[in-house]
Amino acid sequence: MESVFDKESWEKYVKGRTIYDCAIGREKGYAFVLVEQRPDRNTQPQTTFINMAVDRPMGSRFAVYSVGNFSFTTVASSISAPEYVAVDTGSMVYSANAKWKGVEKDIEKVTDMSAPDGGSIVVRQVVRVAGQIYALGSYRKIYRRLGQDQWTEMKSEGHAVPLPADIETGDYMPSSFGFRDMSGFSEHDLYAVGGKGDVWRFDGKQWHHCPFPTNTILETVACGEDGKVYISDMKGCVWAGRENRWTQVAEADFGWGSQPRDSAWFKGRLYLGSQDGLYTLGDNKNVVALENVDSDAPGMGNCGRVDVSPDGQFLLTAGSFGATLYDGTTWTRLFSGYDYM
Repeated sequence: MESVFDKESWEKYVKGRTIYDCAIGREKGYAFVLVEQRPDRNTQPQTTFINMAVDRPMGSRFAVYSVGNFSFTTVASSISAPEYVAVDTGSMVYSANAKWKGVEKDIEKVTDMSAPDGGSIVVRQVVRVAGQIYALGSYRKIYRRLGQDQWTEMKSEGHAVPLPADIETGDYMPSSFGFRDMSGFSEHDLYAVGGKGDVWRFDGKQWHHCPFPTNTILETVACGEDGKVYISDMKGCVWAGRENRWTQVAEADFGWGSQPRDSAWFKGRLYLGSQDGLYTLGDNKNVVALENVDSDAPGMGNCGRVDVSPDGQFLLTAGSFGATLYDGTTWTRLFSGYDYM
């Protein structure tokens, strides 16, 4: 397969930047969030958004937009209105579709994002679940995208996730509560996780707390085609189950900074992505590096962040300087920094 970039476009758009997140809209359509590599830590690095249609000629396949004030930005693809949507921790929004690319109004400008402690909600992840885009935040806040410059908190729709009654007077840390990730079998069967063993299920009408057998910080959740929900913690340990029935299915001991960032169930296998690469469940109830069970798996720099196409047919993964596409049979390297050295 022809590389996504030629040398000229690589040096123009990617060189000197690190890939932070990725999203896939279709087999030939992707989006990446890149962060400028800066030796000066006193200056905020520039964030660059690249969305591309690689079935177009090199001269017209990229849409690129750079800004200077986004931080820790994640991106997701939408199918209800075909577009890519990126949100940073401060609720700033970038979107790109066939007719528009640019910065929208912050989420906090269009809906309430006040936190019980008097501060603001921190957005930890933007995800696509059951075809819709959600921004997940601290204090169990979930914001659903309605369209350009339009977001609504699920609370305003009568679907708020409850907080303890004494949240404003009790001694709580924001890190004790979700959310960091969400997945679903349908829009009426969602699971959201985060905080210290904080797991909730939405049944289409209300959220229900799911007792969970650990109080470690939870990082990811993925609903599998086998009917189970897979949840990982910051050490990489994995539990499987539903509602109030959970069993630990894999041990791990990832170091701080290497914790799972993404998980996905794809073609019969659970994938965990971290900055150190891709992992899966081993036969000995351990989390193992994917390359240990799949000799064709991509190397660390070309995998880590994970997204599955809306049609469920392709998995896109990106590392700090490269990206790989997987169809369930073949791993295809889209590009790598090694190609342009």
